[in-house]
Amino acid sequence: MILVVVVVFLSGFSYILFRQFPPAKTPITTLPARAPTHQATPNATFRSTRCPFHPGDGIVDGQTVRCGYVAVPEKRSNPNGAKVQLAVAIFKSQHVQHDPYPVVRLEGGPGGPSLDNWANAITSENYARFVFNHDLIMFDQRGTGYSTPSLKCPETLQFQFETLDKHLSASNYERLQLQALRTCHDRLVRSGIDLNAFNSLENAADVHDLILALGYRQANLYGVSYGTRLALTTMRLFPSVVRGVVLDSVYPPQENRTDLPGAAQRAFNVLFQGCAADAHCNRLYPHLDSVFYRLITELNASPARFQTTDATTNKSYNVVMTGDDFVFVLFSALYATPIIPVLPQMIFQVRDHNSTLLSQIYGLVQFDDTFSDGMFYSHECSEDWDFLKHQDIAAAMQGITLRIQPALQDDLQLEYDACRQWHVQQSPIAQKQPVVSDIPTLVLSDEYDPITPPANGKLAAQTLKNSYYFLFPGLGHGAEYNSPCVNSIISAFDDTPTQKPSAACVTGMGEPNFV
Repeated sequence: MILVVVVVFLSGFSYILFRQFPPAKTPITTLPARAPTHQATPNATFRSTRCPFHPGDGIVDGQTVRCGYVAVPEKRSNPNGAKVQLAVAIFKSQHVQHDPYPVVRLEGGPGGPSLDNWANAITSENYARFVFNHDLIMFDQRGTGYSTPSLKCPETLQFQFETLDKHLSASNYERLQLQALRTCHDRLVRSGIDLNAFNSLENAADVHDLILALGYRQANLYGVSYGTRLALTTMRLFPSVVRGVVLDSVYPPQENRTDLPGAAQRAFNVLFQGCAADAHCNRLYPHLDSVFYRLITELNASPARFQTTDATTNKSYNVVMTGDDFVFVLFSALYATPIIPVLPQMIFQVRDHNSTLLSQIYGLVQFDDTFSDGMFYSHECSEDWDFLKHQDIAAAMQGITLRIQPALQDDLQLEYDACRQWHVQQSPIAQKQPVVSDIPTLVLSDEYDPITPPANGKLAAQTLKNSYYFLFPGLGHGAEYNSPCVNSIISAFDDTPTQKPSAACVTGMGEPNFV
């Protein structure tokens, strides 16, 4: 089984672990004009409702948080046609009574919800860790979460659970997964949904409309993972509503999904080298890379069998895990900073036929019933895979350790084949071009990030005139909320985007404290 979507709940936070695959190597240098069919909606309005999620302890619906929906056209080229209802939650700053510059959070994925994975985690006790000096606006992007219509695919979730304890060949797995995706696609189309409307261009127009509908003239954008691509697209198309931007774990539009193998290999190398450089880790887990790669072969020949518990539902499942599956367990676990220190120990436990840590980590990173596969494929097929050729998959394997190539190549092949049957139109070529902007931008990268490597952040920063680049040691995917230092840097930038925040605290962050 290939791990497709993962959510981790650790230390009171929801670590959203989405499939954000960094991408192609060939930048395009011409800045496009604004797309005329993705202009804003005149006079979009906010309709107040009770919060669709269960607020955290001490959060009062209608007081601490205000919820509702903003209605926008499904397609701006047909403003009088079908509508999308965007679910919104506004958390008021404890420091400013009438904040003119809120922070709008743009979630990852594409397909990850914001309200059920972040808004419901905010409590009166941790409020200051989430809401800094500005109002915080969270919303479920079109096709996700509580926004309607929903592009979730229960068909693929059912397939995932039904095959947890099966030992399927790669070809059989792909055939059944494609069948589940095709069933979802056909159901969505029959319901009248235009899948061509679920992309970054319409999404960026939603951001513009939402800011104005809530009564603001400008906002600070915070984007994480796919949310950085959405933030960059908003900067390009609607700069007038953007005061400053934080790009956390960057996925720029000129990149595409075939960089997944290289990103995974880089992160694995960082882990292996980090352990080797740590005297304690190297003594307990010597030659970690060799042990891991040997395990891939052994587990493919004789899969591990263990029981795991879904961290969100407490339901238990029997699991059959091959070596190729184990590649994605490690890949997914590297997203979550709190898990990184125990990964060498997990690898050695698996070597010794001990599934204690594996069972716990698998239950944390494998299951998610909130993700929207329909939004994911509508975006990724039109904006990435439609610009790629089949031979790009083989080319992506250059420089990748042989023992992990089959898992990574099969994953790309599945995505390629899925897009052949998803039937969405290719995005305008302009969307694949780098964003050139002088809007103040804070660019954040993380050392252990397995999916959006530091090179992505540096690439995006090249065409952002007023950008400040930070690389954080020891962190996985998504820097915010993982360190008080990171939070202080983001907060300082949001307060004064035209000034580079102090980097003094970064030197004290250090490497993972391996156990």
